[in-house]
Amino acid sequence: FFVEQGVYMAADLAADLDKLLAALGGAWLVLTLLRRATASREAAAVADGSAAPSDTAEALRRLQWQYLPAWLLFKAADWMQGPYFHEVYASKRHVATGEPFSDTDVSRLFLAGFVAATLVGTAAGSLVDSRGRRAGCVLYAAAAGAAAASVVCERPELLLAGRVVGGIGTSLLAAAPEAWLCAEHARLSLPAASLGGIFGWAYFGDSLVAIASGQVASRAASAGGPQAPFLASLPLLAAGAPPRRLRRAR
Repeated sequence: FFVEQGVYMAADLAADLDKLLAALGGAWLVLTLLRRATASREAAAVADGSAAPSDTAEALRRLQWQYLPAWLLFKAADWMQGPYFHEVYASKRHVATGEPFSDTDVSRLFLAGFVAATLVGTAAGSLVDSRGRRAGCVLYAAAAGAAAASVVCERPELLLAGRVVGGIGTSLLAAAPEAWLCAEHARLSLPAASLGGIFGWAYFGDSLVAIASGQVASRAASAGGPQAPFLASLPLLAAGAPPRRLRRAR
């Protein structure tokens, strides 16, 4: 019976992964068609002298394709983890006594993450600007990955360290990718109005990714327990992290 249930859950998870890929593929198809339509209008505008040259439009498209995949991969990983923090910590037991974590124990872990995010968040913007925006994006992926991997631990101090690192990652996610985008947009001297368009596509895609990621995370948790969504998010972080995905701008 349990073997059959496991097979069914694995099949459901595979089906949900297929749905996620189909949803993302459909979203990117729509975006591509819209970009092509926009490119046609831009070409017509360039022809009559009312728009920027085509190299500007091409630079804008390259910037979108650099930023949007990395941003959406990061957000997908974040959405997969978010709903399961309490459940995964509540499933832990103290090594010494074997007693399950109390609500007070779980609250302390949450508080550690919030405090870390608050302390780092006040300086995250300036740190990213001074130390490197691209490096900040890679550091976010590393921090979020370490925090996600820490949920397999049973020792409270390791869980606490993971939550602190996760709080730092949260601050970096709020600062580094958008800072990189703004800096690269300025470096390329692109029209100011185009920056708002990129952000619009980013948050439109984020809404689709949130829905799809929630479904996949739910199936993963059903198949592998509350740790599974965290572990399933690791490939997404790794895919978004390579420095070559976000080039040029520090």
